[in-house]
Amino acid sequence: MKKTFILLLALCCVSAAFGQESKQKVAIYTDDKSGKNYAEFAGEFLTNAIVKRGAYDAFERTDAFLNLIGKEQGYQRSGAVDDSKIAKLGAQLGVQLVCAVKIGLMDGQPFISAKLIDVETAGIKGTARPKIFSVGDFEGFEAACDAITASMFGERGSGSRSNTSSAGSTGGKTNGAAYNPDGIELICVEGTGGALGTPSFYIGKYEVTQAQYQKVMNTNPSSNKGPNYPVETVSWNDAQEFVNKLNALTGRHYRLPTESEWVYAANGGLKNDTYEYAGSNSIDAVAWYIDNSGWYSGSSATHTHAVGTKSPNSIGIYDMSGNVWEWCQDWYTEGSYRVNRGGSWSNSAPGCRVSHRYNSAPGGRDDGLGFRVVLPL
Repeated sequence: MKKTFILLLALCCVSAAFGQESKQKVAIYTDDKSGKNYAEFAGEFLTNAIVKRGAYDAFERTDAFLNLIGKEQGYQRSGAVDDSKIAKLGAQLGVQLVCAVKIGLMDGQPFISAKLIDVETAGIKGTARPKIFSVGDFEGFEAACDAITASMFGERGSGSRSNTSSAGSTGGKTNGAAYNPDGIELICVEGTGGALGTPSFYIGKYEVTQAQYQKVMNTNPSSNKGPNYPVETVSWNDAQEFVNKLNALTGRHYRLPTESEWVYAANGGLKNDTYEYAGSNSIDAVAWYIDNSGWYSGSSATHTHAVGTKSPNSIGIYDMSGNVWEWCQDWYTEGSYRVNRGGSWSNSAPGCRVSHRYNSAPGGRDDGLGFRVVLPL
């Protein structure tokens, strides 16, 4: 197991007279259990990726943290260092946050995930769900690193820090801001304002996964099993039951998106994108669909893929084209069917356009049909 520790130290002196905020110091702790020696590159890439968010000036300084961790591990047979110890060691180095990164294998495929530890409280300030990439796929690994950085530190150039908020808060209202109150990562879609304008809302950064569905419903109806794959073979009624139980557990008011909210979010909210697909005019960049999902392999299994493994749209929402169709709250025209949007792994390119509409009976289930949630502001 290879561990790399990178200390990110803020160097800027700022003047209170101009209302500027001192930049926090962050250390990156990378635990690589993949056996593929990704740790060194991950540390270097994450350092650069965090700096590009605009909130940190940083340089590498590994020796001090390595020495402290080495001593700590010497006292433990397992060699593992828990969050409280990581926070303690971070405090000794004078940092405010530690980004603990894990690299491992899931069903033979490497993944990277992370959590952000507050040094003062040893509490978790934010998490980034696992991102799967392929062995030898440098660009895919780079995209995975960038995605977990965005989950905790905001999109590039945003200058934001972790947008994870406490249970009683709804976070910032900036278009594309992240929010993760209940283990379901959300993206803020800022409204246009005014009495007749579009209201702001949060929408799932990803389609609801099988792990999330299982946690709430204690069952997984999906045909193509995988914790980070989108839940499918769920009806509109099933999705309603999920949000009702989720609301009972959290005290919030999650629901399915309306069709207009779905389209507005797919087009980047205030960005008002005009892409053919959600985030690009190139479907292969943003969607799993019939030509790249594995449908033509002859296998009888479904061919969904882990969420978030294609590029997001312009405000950081993934898989709004392809992977699985998504239920919307609305009736479809005549009132006997509910709206589906986005297309799926078994659809051709036209079916995955943002402009394309489809419908299913509320009780209907299909291995290419799932959903994502909305949390109104």
